[in-house]
Amino acid sequence: MDQPRIEVVGSTTAREIDAILARVEGPVLQIGSRAQIVDRQENRWRALCQGREFTGVDLEAGENVDLVADICADFGALRATLGEARWGFVICSHVLEHTKKPWVAAENIKRLVRPGGHAFIAVPWVQAYHGYPSDYWRFSFRGLAELFPGMKPVRMYYSAGGTGLDAAYGVLVDGTVDLERTPFEIESRLFQLLFERDRNRALIEEQNRTHGIGRPKLVLARGYMPVTLVNLLIQKEKAV
Repeated sequence: MDQPRIEVVGSTTAREIDAILARVEGPVLQIGSRAQIVDRQENRWRALCQGREFTGVDLEAGENVDLVADICADFGALRATLGEARWGFVICSHVLEHTKKPWVAAENIKRLVRPGGHAFIAVPWVQAYHGYPSDYWRFSFRGLAELFPGMKPVRMYYSAGGTGLDAAYGVLVDGTVDLERTPFEIESRLFQLLFERDRNRALIEEQNRTHGIGRPKLVLARGYMPVTLVNLLIQKEKAV
């Protein structure tokens, strides 16, 4: 059997989001929509989805929040607030890692998406602790997909986080998205930096001399990876 042809395609987050928005239909529901200090108005999903019915929900009221709801709540409570299976596009970006029970959130998202609709899920794969209100989980592509059985992955890409770079990398297997056959050992070859022991120690010591005031780095490993986010667009099967 021929080996699958793996392609890692350089892109940008902006281009990836444009491609996603060209594919999906409204109405749009954003989970975790409350505006943060780092948000830029023009990059908010509401602005990007201009012209489509848009609803933002969050645990707390605030700017960019239309309804207050907990995605991990009993679905009956969610349905009373949001309705059931009417959303053509559900966005859950940088939320699941902050939920105590992401499998409950995932099941609720599945039930909120109408048949044939899409959900976009973005979560950290490699990232430092960031509490909001706390920080519980990290996800691989395969682990993320396992939370949404019955929904088909249609687009996936890695993106940078917290670097000021707009960098994204799509992964294709024989020209298509294929989570089953993708050998994700490419993750270590593409993203991991492995240092010799002495060079690693010297690097950490230099970091501590120049940047370590109040936040020293510890020598715990020789392999390092950048902040990396995994982004997955999935589609719910249409009713037969």
